[in-house]
Amino acid sequence: MRETPKSDRLELITLNDTIVSFSRLFANTVRYHHWHQCLEILYVEAGFGVAIVDNRHYTMRPGRLFFFPPFTLHKVMVDEQAEAIYRRTIIHLDHHAVLKALRDFPQSRQRLQKLSQRGGEAWVADVAHCHTHIDHLLGCYPLPMNSENVASLLISLFAMLPDDNDGAPGSSHGIASQVMFWLDENYRQKFSLARLAEELGKSRSYVSRKFHTETGEKIHDYLNTLRLRKACECLLHSDASVRDIATRVGFSDVTYFISAFKKGIGETPLQYRKSHLATLLPGL
Repeated sequence: MRETPKSDRLELITLNDTIVSFSRLFANTVRYHHWHQCLEILYVEAGFGVAIVDNRHYTMRPGRLFFFPPFTLHKVMVDEQAEAIYRRTIIHLDHHAVLKALRDFPQSRQRLQKLSQRGGEAWVADVAHCHTHIDHLLGCYPLPMNSENVASLLISLFAMLPDDNDGAPGSSHGIASQVMFWLDENYRQKFSLARLAEELGKSRSYVSRKFHTETGEKIHDYLNTLRLRKACECLLHSDASVRDIATRVGFSDVTYFISAFKKGIGETPLQYRKSHLATLLPGL
């Protein structure tokens, strides 16, 4: 049975008085596309599956390291046969605070800046050959971690990574990637499954079924999440009215947009703009 979509597609990570959230455990996965306001580092220690990010599918396997920048849509799906053994380390961090701690380490600082670019591309690397070292490194720091601890961890971790341009390639095979690219280009318009299927040269039922099989979601659920993320960006980066933003991201009715936004994000558009502008854009 498909899991009922959660209401919080923007998953705000509460760091409270710390600059990092650190979790090493066997765990279930988030079975819907979502994004965070901070940088997420995911290290797969056991189990396998698929990570969907930047409209690409990446194989999840032990020793694979993922960096998801702020506001980057992503989803992790663990193979059903591996759910009992899936173990991962997830680190969410306030990259602004860590960048200050890295001011005397320009190479590491530059790399963190690139990995933390808001809405930037995810970066994936295979570091299975360093697993023993990474496993030991991740177990060296007691919680809560301060900025010096986090800076030390990242400097050590970055030293084991390949060059910036050597990230693992994703796979664009399958209908889901094609659908996601199409929606990125057409989300502003009224959605038509018939038009989408025609442009892909497939039947509507085939496209709908294959997308659900490959991602675990319905096309409309993904499109709604995509539109809400675009709306969040508009709210934080423009002075446009809620009505204008609704139209800009593909909602024909502003009342329905406000209702969908409240259900998906947990706040009305104006509440979101007021409460998150300062926290997501430091210095304002």
